[in-house]
Amino acid sequence: MKVKFLGSFFEEFPPPDYPEVVFVGRSNVGKSSLLNMVVGSKVAKVSKTPGRTRAVNYFLLDKKLYLVDVPGYGYAKVGREEMEKWRKMMERYFKERKDNIKMAFLLIDAVAGVQPLDEQMIEWFEYYGIPFTVVITKIDKASQSEIAKTLKQVKRYVGDGAIVLSSAKEGKGKKELLSRILN
Repeated sequence: MKVKFLGSFFEEFPPPDYPEVVFVGRSNVGKSSLLNMVVGSKVAKVSKTPGRTRAVNYFLLDKKLYLVDVPGYGYAKVGREEMEKWRKMMERYFKERKDNIKMAFLLIDAVAGVQPLDEQMIEWFEYYGIPFTVVITKIDKASQSEIAKTLKQVKRYVGDGAIVLSSAKEGKGKKELLSRILN
């Protein structure tokens, strides 16, 4: 698998020459880590500090697909003005690219569970007709009861087939995610 970083975009996005797979979720849910795990190399910058990803980052996979790492929503160590700027950028991204998005991976932390902003994101995907899969992340850090609780929450919104359990640290879920990306 060959992955090339195309750049960080704030205003204009790359031409919609390839279908897009976008990684979406709350700040610090593991979007960049998951992207790195899926492609097998550290192409996306990772940080323990919420809000590290501040632009829409595009990666070209095998010259046939864009992988898109977007800023997280919710808590981040930035001011309200910066958060509002991100919100507008994300809204513009989804409105402009909705027809180009092949799949959105909505990442939900196994310990934190479904939060109100996650519910809003699901509603947004449904409104815009964007296909999505919920990826329950950081299962290596969660107890079985926390995972079960989060699974139960997620199943209220999506069927069993639209859920992947993952751990970027342990490589869990990679096969299922690659299958959804490449097919």
